[in-house]
Order: sequence, then structure tokens, then C-alpha cells
Amino acid sequence: MAELLPSPAGLQGQDIGAGSVALQWTYSLDITAQNIVFDVFAGSDPLAPFRSLVAAHVQALSVTVGGFEAGGDFYFSVVAKRDPLLSLPSTVILVPVQAVVAPAQLSPNSTASSGVSGLGFPFKIDALGAVFADGGDSLLHGKILQLLLTSPGERVNSPEFGTRLRDLVFDPDSDVLAATTEFMIRRALQNFMADEVHVEQVSITNDDNHLTVDLVYLRKANLRMERVSVGIPLPT
Repeated sequence: MAELLPSPAGLQGQDIGAGSVALQWTYSLDITAQNIVFDVFAGSDPLAPFRSLVAAHVQALSVTVGGFEAGGDFYFSVVAKRDPLLSLPSTVILVPVQAVVAPAQLSPNSTASSGVSGLGFPFKIDALGAVFADGGDSLLHGKILQLLLTSPGERVNSPEFGTRLRDLVFDPDSDVLAATTEFMIRRALQNFMADEVHVEQVSITNDDNHLTVDLVYLRKANLRMERVSVGIPLPT
């Protein structure tokens, strides 16, 4: 079994406004002498707090991360690393973040802007009976998931939109399948989301029950690395 580094401890977080969160933690080793850095992860799902890598190679015991303008409850965890060693994640903490409301811009020929970025994914009706709207990181994640999970031809007015990801679960597991899937995902994101993201890494894992795609990308709006993981059950 590979050696593990000690896990970060005492993780604390605070919403400091403007969609940013200040985090700090402690560590049992001298991080400078031991050449230890930290990766910080965040997610809105308490069961999947590692949805996004929000800060990488942090050379300190504190960091401020942004991109949470949409507000909501976010779960954070920190992992220590010194190549090739990693630690187990720290305790996951919850940080409620206040949504950032854009100031209304009024003119004689316009009405107040609602600041809404787009339709939330998956499509649903909110508690007020309106169509659920989303923004920020959550909206971008939803757009990526829509692209990956839509089969070409499903959208009548955009028949080339999507990937064959759901069809590939029926193909035999092999290096060729992994390479084909990686190429397909990169091409789809380049064709339909090149203005928003740059793909850094695509990895494919095919176990007994699921085909899992881990996508690491650079968000061009703020030059921040993020991660999306998609799991599709295999047919039995």
C-alpha cells in the first residue's frame, strides 16, 4: 500500500462577499521543509464535495477562492500532496454563500436586468412556480453535462450537438474505447463551448458497473481550473 501524507485538519471557511470564500486549515508537518502543497475542492452536493477543483498547488495554510456568485450551500475539503504522495481529504465543511445580486441598469429604453444567466440544469420548476434559473459555476457545469449526455440528433434544430457517450457503454472496454471517448469529448467541447472552456485532461474509467468520465478544464472567464465527473451505469 502506498504511503499516505497526513490529512489537513481544522478546516474553517467564511463567506467574505462578492462570491468569494476564505479558507484556512492546519497541518502537522512543516509544509515548506517537506515541499507540501494543497488542492482545494468544492461542490454543492454533500455526497460529492470533490466536484470542482477550485484551487491547486496552494503553498500556504489559507486561500481565498471565488466563483460562487450564484450563492448557495457549498461543501469544501482540502487534500495535501507531495508528488507522488497524497493525503486523505480533510473533514468536509459547509459554507453558506450569499448570492451576488448585480445592480440594475436602467435606461429610458430598457428595463431592469434580472442578472439571470440561463436556464438551470436539469430543467425544473422552482418553489415559486417559475422556471428554475441558474448562473456561475453551476450553470457552466450544467451546460457541460447537457453536451456530454445529449446524443447527436436529439436536438432537432442542432443535430450535431452532443456526444455518443451514452452509446459507448455498450462497446467493449479497451484502450481504443478510452482514446475514442477522450477524442470525442474534446472535439464536442471545442465545437460548442470553445469560448467558455479549454480542456486540460479527460480520463476514462470503466469498472464493473459504471463508465466514468473525469474532465478537467480551464474556465476562460476567470482562468480557474475546474473538474466535472460523469458516471453512466453499464448495461447488465
